[in-house]
Amino acid sequence: MYRRDYILRLIERFGQMLIALRNRILRRELDSDQARAEIHEMARSSGLDLDVARQLDPPTLLLWLAPGDDVDEAKLWLMAELLYLEGLHAHAAAEPGAGRPDLTRALAVFGRLPAGWRPHADLPSAGERVDEIRQRLATAE
Repeated sequence: MYRRDYILRLIERFGQMLIALRNRILRRELDSDQARAEIHEMARSSGLDLDVARQLDPPTLLLWLAPGDDVDEAKLWLMAELLYLEGLHAHAAAEPGAGRPDLTRALAVFGRLPAGWRPHADLPSAGERVDEIRQRLATAE
């Protein structure tokens, strides 16, 4: 319970930063090192290991994040959002399809959450991100 509350407070604190980072990535206002540093700093600050997550395939990632029936929605949402930002950044900075692995991982993690779940009213729900990621993956083919 304490861990979930902590992550929810972090997400609330990071909320505007996540939105601003997404917008800066889409407008290509960040160089690659800057974007990656910001994403990894958020992961580090929240106690999530993004480097490990990016090495796992989606089923193994889900097992690693939620090994039992007790799902920490805030932790899943934040990891999915960070993977989404990694994928979005890779796609915007490189050739189409470059962000596909991270977007696919993010899709799997967001898909583990109830579609209407969101950590804060100002942030997108899991279902909204699922729809956006599916659209990005479909158009990147």
